[in-house]
Amino acid sequence: MNAAVSYAVWAVLGAGALGLWAWSRSSGATLARPAEVVERLATGPLLRIGLVLGWMWVGWHLFAR
Repeated sequence: MNAAVSYAVWAVLGAGALGLWAWSRSSGATLARPAEVVERLATGPLLRIGLVLGWMWVGWHLFAR
């Protein structure tokens, strides 16, 4: 895959994440805020393990080169 295409995909994903964050912060939004999602994931032991594994996966793929 071409590096420019890869950067474009990451830019679209980042813009989508920022758009969802902005939408969740608007008044009357039914979308959960990111802090609420992370709080929900951190409540149960199995969900907490999934959260840590997901964080490890993101860290490995973004920072390990």
